[in-house]
Amino acid sequence: MKRSVFLFCMTLLFLQCKSTQPQSTSAQAKLAFQLCQWYGSDQGIRERAFNAVNREVLLKLDSIHFAKLVDFVKIHGMPNELLLGKAYYQEECVKLAAFSILLHNPEKLVEQESAYHLFLNEVQIGRMNPEVFALIIDKHYWVRGLPLPYGGQFGQPCLTDKEAVNTRRKALGLKELEASQFKTCDKVSYNL
Repeated sequence: MKRSVFLFCMTLLFLQCKSTQPQSTSAQAKLAFQLCQWYGSDQGIRERAFNAVNREVLLKLDSIHFAKLVDFVKIHGMPNELLLGKAYYQEECVKLAAFSILLHNPEKLVEQESAYHLFLNEVQIGRMNPEVFALIIDKHYWVRGLPLPYGGQFGQPCLTDKEAVNTRRKALGLKELEASQFKTCDKVSYNL
């Protein structure tokens, strides 16, 4: 995978240098290259984050990547095929950069109101998958052992909160959950 990311990045550099290339493709190449850099950095540090010093660096790097992604989304919108073009968006490093950054920073999406609303808006206008948004929010609660506000890959939400969970899901355009997709919990507490 490291080799394919490196080769893709080198190809992007080569394509950027061609003067006969249309402007839109050049702009897409620059954006794709930027996303690949972030993805490579995000994934590369995780391979070495097995001691306390590297863990501290990892958390700082995650914060830097999150801030850069927020700036990117404010300017260009959420990375997607329409923005980047089909050829670039098919590349793993382009397609997974934003997802990886968000997955490694769920607390920022929940705790920073401006970031929450920025990405919620991206869902509402159709540039971000609502399931991904819900997954990131759920991860924040799952890591803390709290009830999940949406339910999905990180587990089942609490049955006592069925109505609120389904209201939140409908607001994102997600299908409501059936009673069998909930679990019994003692108490429900959300910070949404």
